[in-house]
Amino acid sequence: MSFKQYLFSPQAGLQIWEIIFGLICWAIVASHPVLPWSPAWQFVMFVSVSSWCLTLIRFVICLAAVNDRVCPQLSWHKIELIFNGFSTLLYFIASCIAAAYTGGFSRLIAATVFAGLTTMVYVMHTALAFKDYKFDSVVDVSK
Repeated sequence: MSFKQYLFSPQAGLQIWEIIFGLICWAIVASHPVLPWSPAWQFVMFVSVSSWCLTLIRFVICLAAVNDRVCPQLSWHKIELIFNGFSTLLYFIASCIAAAYTGGFSRLIAATVFAGLTTMVYVMHTALAFKDYKFDSVVDVSK
């Protein structure tokens, strides 16, 4: 898939929204001045920063089409499905934890909302990755 084809694909669009919402989520949490660094918020920060970094790396890899050239034998649809499914689960847990520990701070409520939005985008990306994986496995069987 070429640079332009991937950039305008639904997968790239979802990754861009994951990157934007994830960045806003962890930036809000990190900028909170009175935030007691409880284990709950440390988990939220871990999930949001690590998912953001890995999504950004995956986006650059797919945008540059390095995945097809470096490791063509790997099932990238399966990797995408596993990554997005795992990120969805972690973000859902982080959203629930964030909602439970907002303490009435408006910034933390905003961070919780963006964690929820990021979770929803990961759910959509997981569904799309599942569809692509199933299509990929049907094509492999027919070869």
